[in-house]
Amino acid sequence: METTDDVRKECINQHGSGPETSVTRTPQDCKYFHTCSASLCPLDPDVSLKIWLPEESDTEEICRNTEFAGLQFVITQKKIRRALRNRKQERNDYFTYEMLNRNFIVRPGIRGAPSDPPENVKDSMAWYVKKEKIWLTKHPEIKLSKDDIEKLTSRFKKEGEVSL
Repeated sequence: METTDDVRKECINQHGSGPETSVTRTPQDCKYFHTCSASLCPLDPDVSLKIWLPEESDTEEICRNTEFAGLQFVITQKKIRRALRNRKQERNDYFTYEMLNRNFIVRPGIRGAPSDPPENVKDSMAWYVKKEKIWLTKHPEIKLSKDDIEKLTSRFKKEGEVSL
């Protein structure tokens, strides 16, 4: 096998577009591996099966590798961390990879899916799936039309912030 094969397949699409599940590297290949405690690692092949607890949302709990800063779920985690920065209340909620890997509006006080089902629930997994679906419905993905994108682009060009 040639070295170029490894280079082409070395990581997830860094810009967040397209499927983010094909990885040939492992978390041990990351330069932050020995100091990182992020529960959602972009290099983990099982990242889509993991959850993120916002109560542990200090800097080390979100991927710090700049190589993956453009991934949608990392961007969303950082938005949620900013929205909850000064909240001292105890939290008992979580966010799944599917919940985070979307572009939606994050408002102060955002809550994830509840982490503890009521005691009278017989099938807790079905309860979790139902709560996640409800959450996804209440937090729709932002879809910008071509007109909206053109308006934003022209506004930024006028302000001199973006050069295309």
